[in-house]
Amino acid sequence: MFQPKTKLSPIPVAVCVCLIAIVYPGAREADGRSRARTLDRDRASALDPQARAQLNSAMREMRRRGIRPRVNSTFRSSAEQRAIYRCAHNRRCRMRRGIYGARRPGTSMHEAGLAVDLGGVAAGRRQRRLTPKGRQMVRIMRKHGFAWRYGLKDPAHFEASSRRAGYRSEEAAIRAGQRRWLAKHQVRHRVARNRYAKS
Repeated sequence: MFQPKTKLSPIPVAVCVCLIAIVYPGAREADGRSRARTLDRDRASALDPQARAQLNSAMREMRRRGIRPRVNSTFRSSAEQRAIYRCAHNRRCRMRRGIYGARRPGTSMHEAGLAVDLGGVAAGRRQRRLTPKGRQMVRIMRKHGFAWRYGLKDPAHFEASSRRAGYRSEEAAIRAGQRRWLAKHQVRHRVARNRYAKS
């Protein structure tokens, strides 16, 4: 039986398990599942640090209550928000991808890393209603600092407050989120270039 050399704390392990489940639309391309998992983790790590901590706390409570939430979307770059916005305004695309709606690029809290979409909150397409587990999920997410901003109009969507996260406005939070994402990717490309130059 394999015995790890280092002792792992159960909390980071639980957090990793929870965040690996995040689904990023369009991630599963020819590169396969490993690339999708990398993108999923990237989205999770691009969340605002306070929102990420709140989400992890909410997830732990849900699991204790026997709820296994599916995280459909977290952070989005402005380019990704633009693509989802276009899809939301095309009936066929919207139905195929199960999108309720999308904010204009530059106005979504997903771009700030302060929003998360959870599956299984509501049932029905036109006459939407909270599922029994969805009712509990809304209660738990609110308890951990996420507003159910659009209610049944977009039941999957939960948002952390930009002001409580320390930003003067939603616009400032979005700018910070996009800068954080860009900086992270510039570092990654630099490391990849250095690795390639050494090989």
